[in-house]
Amino acid sequence: MLPNNFDSMDPRFGPTSALAATPNTTVVPSCMDTADPGYLGTRGVAMYRTTFNHPAAARLQFQACSFYCRVWVDGVEIGDHTAGGYVAFILDVPAAKDGNGLRELFVLADNRFNETTAPMHTGGDFWHYGGIMRSVELHSLPTDASQPWPWRAYALPTAGAAHQSVDITLFLTDKNFNGPINVSVAFDGSFVTTHSITANNGRAFLKAVAVPNPRIWSTTSPNLHTLDVTLNKATITERFGLREFGVEESSGRLTVNGEVLKLVGWNHHTQWPGTGAAPTDDQMDSDMAMLKAGGANYVRGAHYPQDPRWLDRLDEAGILMWSETLGPGVSLKNIQDPGWMAVQLKQMDEMLDNALNHASIMTWGWFNEGPSNNTEACPGYAACAALVRSRDRTRFTTWASSKDVRDKCLEHASLIAFNNYPKWYNSGDPLSEWTKFASAVRAGTTASGKHTVGKPFVISETGAGGIYEWSNNRTNDKWTLRFQTDIISQDVDVALTDDNISGITLWHFFDFKVDDKNENNSHCEYIPNVYPPICAYIKIDHRPGGINHKGVVDFWRRPKPAYRVVAAKYNA
Repeated sequence: MLPNNFDSMDPRFGPTSALAATPNTTVVPSCMDTADPGYLGTRGVAMYRTTFNHPAAARLQFQACSFYCRVWVDGVEIGDHTAGGYVAFILDVPAAKDGNGLRELFVLADNRFNETTAPMHTGGDFWHYGGIMRSVELHSLPTDASQPWPWRAYALPTAGAAHQSVDITLFLTDKNFNGPINVSVAFDGSFVTTHSITANNGRAFLKAVAVPNPRIWSTTSPNLHTLDVTLNKATITERFGLREFGVEESSGRLTVNGEVLKLVGWNHHTQWPGTGAAPTDDQMDSDMAMLKAGGANYVRGAHYPQDPRWLDRLDEAGILMWSETLGPGVSLKNIQDPGWMAVQLKQMDEMLDNALNHASIMTWGWFNEGPSNNTEACPGYAACAALVRSRDRTRFTTWASSKDVRDKCLEHASLIAFNNYPKWYNSGDPLSEWTKFASAVRAGTTASGKHTVGKPFVISETGAGGIYEWSNNRTNDKWTLRFQTDIISQDVDVALTDDNISGITLWHFFDFKVDDKNENNSHCEYIPNVYPPICAYIKIDHRPGGINHKGVVDFWRRPKPAYRVVAAKYNA
């Protein structure tokens, strides 16, 4: 048993420490703190030990190790990660000193909130899961340092020719390599061309490379291409889509492939019964099927980078995606701290590294409900936008602002997005509130002035709570399913009919576990021996039963009336 004050960064700690015992077994990926809503999950440190056979140098890629992660191979620490538990990162493994192919991998994962080990976990009204909750991959590396291999190849549609060609950015296994290289490029397994280019600092570029027999990716025809890049007899394969996001000049409305498209959908956390943030393929497939049946063409990945398996499914389903960095509850103090911002920008880079090729991603975001009503915070927003633009000019940049027309930083967003909950957290009605906000963005009368003119506006969060069991109440009061359905219907109606609103992502698709303070023995009184669970009694407070009840389906994915009503409107 580890002491409560165990220091996960203690340089004296290692795999041979008396505290590093690993007597139990588990599967990876999995979460160390899975618990049903209302029950407090474990906060602490998990340790993992396994072996692998690879005597040569290699590269480990963790798709997610949360919150804080330290890694050793053969008893030697090879690195740690502090830039958020939901983003992928890589660590290089040196060759075995004794030439022995059997290696030991030891991993420490700490899911305690801590400003030093986990600065990106700033809070937020949802359960932050911990552990090795996505896959861990082992990649071979070249044995000859002078002959690098391709590591990643990013194919982004070429400006002005987005449906015919791509700009390719090639990342090499050696980030310090400089010099000429000869690469071959193939699309869809054929159409091979060769290119002599120069790499600088491990990167090389190919501009406006024509895609043979190009097929456009869209929400109705999500066509995808593959790209093979070969260098020094090593090949990587990437998947991408040809699509173009833009703005109709006359109306400021968002366009996909040159056509105005009304975006409709939901916010979607990474939470599932029994598995937490490490879902099975069947669980993801089921949610995707419900989103499609619900008429969604747009999903916001709240509030962190998403599992690449989920992004693959969005690519294939033709559902547009908002991808954002972890960081709800970000403060002005955070943004003005150079050390904190350095970690945030690292997280942003790592999110881009792992997701740039996903055709479905339309938007890069950050700082959900941050302090953007304060001009002193704007340099932090600007730094995030500048980093994204330096790597990707094909997508929108944004954040979900709870400051609405008081937001002073919107100069740095190319898509304007507001969170607001008329009739739930305030007394305004959805029609007047959303019409007012959308008109102000269009007219340039927010606190950001002219910097919103000509930019699309979307509703990034809105909705109301409804308790699944409260379906036959005598009244239409707050928390009943009739109350929820009525408010959500009004939100959707104004989003669909107002041309100044380009889209809506309702909060939320399903009911979900909330933060630690609301999960401590706060569950409802369940009817015994019934599954999925049914509440016999639930105490009404800020988060009844340790759940955010704003889903149109419950935590176990049972539809509420609002799901059917919204689906009818979205599919109309």
